Amino acid sequence: MNKWSFEQVTKYWNIIIEGDEFVVNYGKIGTIGKVQVKSFESDSECMKEAEKLIRQKLRKGYVECPFDWDNHMYVDDPEVGPSFLTSHPKYQECFNDEFYVDCSEEYAPFGNDAGADALVMYEEVLRKDRELCYLSYAYALIESWIDRDVYGPEDWSTYEYAYTCDQVLVAGAFASIKMTGKLTGNLKITGLAAIHRLKQAFEIEDLSMFDKLYERLSTFPTES
Repeated sequence: MNKWSFEQVTKYWNIIIEGDEFVVNYGKIGTIGKVQVKSFESDSECMKEAEKLIRQKLRKGYVECPFDWDNHMYVDDPEVGPSFLTSHPKYQECFNDEFYVDCSEEYAPFGNDAGADALVMYEEVLRKDRELCYLSYAYALIESWIDRDVYGPEDWSTYEYAYTCDQVLVAGAFASIKMTGKLTGNLKITGLAAIHRLKQAFEIEDLSMFDKLYERLSTFPTES
């Protein structure tokens, strides 16, 4: 994976290249900015186009500069959806199986409708609140969907689609890591408990998928 960052007065432009894809992220310095992912027929074609874009930026007065990739906020290209190219480096390192960016696998964090919708809404609110509490927002999302006050799992246990509420909590835990590279202890505990409850809601042949989720999330270090 190759990364370059450029600035021009108040604007930045970044590019990350891997194989036959690249992502550009650009906007006003200090903001999350816009994100675009592009795919090509070959690695060489991808690199050729990336080098062309870099030359264009240099001609416009952009200069290469250091960039704090670890403290950047990562969001997806809305036209593409979850991707490792648009994920925090720690997410790429710890969840390096395509399963963790799969948008069609029901048991993946963002593969079900509830998880996919939650990720999009997290990205929207993060643009306005960089200090977002992922756990509180997960509860707020669940409240808005089931139209009742929510303080914990017991508040949706009688809801017809209770499992979708747990999918929101799982998505929240993985979204926090994917977007910021961080996970609080409370969010980790809540996410793991939600995975455990989901195991009870699905068929026995699906349990290994939840065991996989549980094991991988349990190994990610937390921050206060």
